[in-house]
Amino acid sequence: MATTEIATFCDICLIRDLNKLAEEFCPQCEEVLCGDCRNHYKISKSSKSHQTISIGKYNKLPSFIKQIKHTCEEHDCSLEFYCKSHDSLCCKLCLISGHKECKETIFIEDFLTPSSRHQSAALDNIAKDLKDLESNISYALKDRNRNLAELRLQKRVIAEQIKEKRQEINMLLNNLEEVMIEKLSATENEHCQKIEEVIEKLNKRKMIVEEIKKDVESVKMFASNLQIFMGKRHSRKMSQPMNSMFKNCMTMGA
Repeated sequence: MATTEIATFCDICLIRDLNKLAEEFCPQCEEVLCGDCRNHYKISKSSKSHQTISIGKYNKLPSFIKQIKHTCEEHDCSLEFYCKSHDSLCCKLCLISGHKECKETIFIEDFLTPSSRHQSAALDNIAKDLKDLESNISYALKDRNRNLAELRLQKRVIAEQIKEKRQEINMLLNNLEEVMIEKLSATENEHCQKIEEVIEKLNKRKMIVEEIKKDVESVKMFASNLQIFMGKRHSRKMSQPMNSMFKNCMTMGA
């Protein structure tokens, strides 16, 4: 049969227009058989060596087993030989046309002669390999999950450390800011006090200068030439110290 689904009725009986429920499946012939046809199968020379399985067991097989072909797609002959060199199944025509030089070709029926024990042992080895592989995968999964948990924990720890360092840095910056502001305020107060003292002195000098200016104007308007001559000397004596004091005040305020 071409599909992996088992027919309900015996293939051989259907050819004879009979509807009999199938009981077994022959992998070599890819046919389902009723009980009577199975009995004929067992005594027929061409099929007596074929191993049939019950329909119930067949339906429990995995799909890749059901899809295995027992007929050569190129020659439409039974795949009766196995070539170890090419790791491939061959029909008798394949053997002649493509495997003449191959030294390790065996007849499949001879290979199966030790019956199920040899094949079962091969499956046991595969099952053991699969079990070992499953164990390795489980260990790898456990190890990777542990790595994942450790990474997440490390991330939380490092994030907390960064947060703590930031708080420490903020505290240091706050303290530094406070100290610098205090120093700046002290410097400001010191210079402001000096400048205010200079301003006070300058205001006093300004008042004196204004008084001298008034006196000079009065002398110009009302004094005699002799008085002007004598007063000029007095005014110069008064203004010279004022210039010196002005320069000193400007130096203090610098």
